[in-house]
Amino acid sequence: MRHPLQRFARLAICSFFALLFLGRAQALEIEPIGKGPFEVATTNMEVLAGGEDDIEELMKGKGGIFTKEQYIATRMAAPESSRLVKIRVPDDSKRYGKHAGKALTVLTYVVYPTSGDNPRAAYTFPYKNTGDNVFPHMQRNGDKPIFEKSGAKYPLIVCSHGYTAHGLWELDRFKHLASHGFIVVSVFHGDGRYNGFENLKFRPLAIKQVIDQLLADPDFGPAIDEERIGVSGSSFGGYTVLACMGAKSAEGDSSFLDPRIKAGFGLVPFTGAFWAWPFGKDYVGMKGVKIPYLAVYAEKDSNVPPETVLDSIQQCSGESTAVMLPGEAHLLTKAGWNDVPTWELLFFKAWLKSDAEALRLLRADTSVRGGTEDKKQFYHSGGQRK
Repeated sequence: MRHPLQRFARLAICSFFALLFLGRAQALEIEPIGKGPFEVATTNMEVLAGGEDDIEELMKGKGGIFTKEQYIATRMAAPESSRLVKIRVPDDSKRYGKHAGKALTVLTYVVYPTSGDNPRAAYTFPYKNTGDNVFPHMQRNGDKPIFEKSGAKYPLIVCSHGYTAHGLWELDRFKHLASHGFIVVSVFHGDGRYNGFENLKFRPLAIKQVIDQLLADPDFGPAIDEERIGVSGSSFGGYTVLACMGAKSAEGDSSFLDPRIKAGFGLVPFTGAFWAWPFGKDYVGMKGVKIPYLAVYAEKDSNVPPETVLDSIQQCSGESTAVMLPGEAHLLTKAGWNDVPTWELLFFKAWLKSDAEALRLLRADTSVRGGTEDKKQFYHSGGQRK
């Protein structure tokens, strides 16, 4: 006959392995989600021939007190059919400096689902320092968009790049989203035209007015479901989308809140550093974020330290999730990029398409096979945090 302590020890060991097995059973490893069922097309991004050496700097924007302002808008081969948006800047010099009261141009391009028999040729943008520079089925001067289904309405995702970056670096991600039935617009902020603090105001202002312009457009407006609009931002673009989602500035300003936005995704999202705490040092301004938010961040990021992501996301009022990419830095490796498109797609399918399975995977202990050992580090919903 076994001693009671022996039976207790055996029971404890069995319980431990049962719990371990249960934890593994609840964990879900999914395959990376590849290209969707739709072909994709884009608006006109053709630039004038020659001058490729400085095209990256023009996409980032140039300017300053003693420097003439330069921007990619001047290089478009057909500006009348390129998606150049005039941003109306309020006449407030304290907030907007020398651009106060003026019209500020930003270049955008749209990627959208198209029919399989779209005959238009692709266009290769003359810049190779990017993962993807091919614009498929691109509209030329005078062309109207050819959607996958006439009369259909699609969710809209507005995308904001990192500081002094440009909207071409993540073209492959936007094509991936569009192939799954989203209209995606990328904004070239041209950060080099202003100082860093002015950008805190210019960027969310541009996002709001780009949405205005698209909804008013006679071709794209009717194809957008106004009730299903999301935003996606990388690095400083993460700050930008949070401001549009309702995060208040350190001074309590929430004027950039756009109630049309229903969900936001941030990749290595900037929420504060020693040179700027846009939502306050304690991130209290993030309490204004009441809509779903997913942050995917890097474990060894010195530009956006992991603690800033975790500390800030805990202030959000709505459903919020943070996923860490172990071993990754601010500029992700190929392994890191393996996981990001799947997380982004699951998020927008869940919140902009009411996809129950995508929502289940977001809320579960899910990871993406291959790439990094991505791990959920924070989840908040309905008062429960873990």
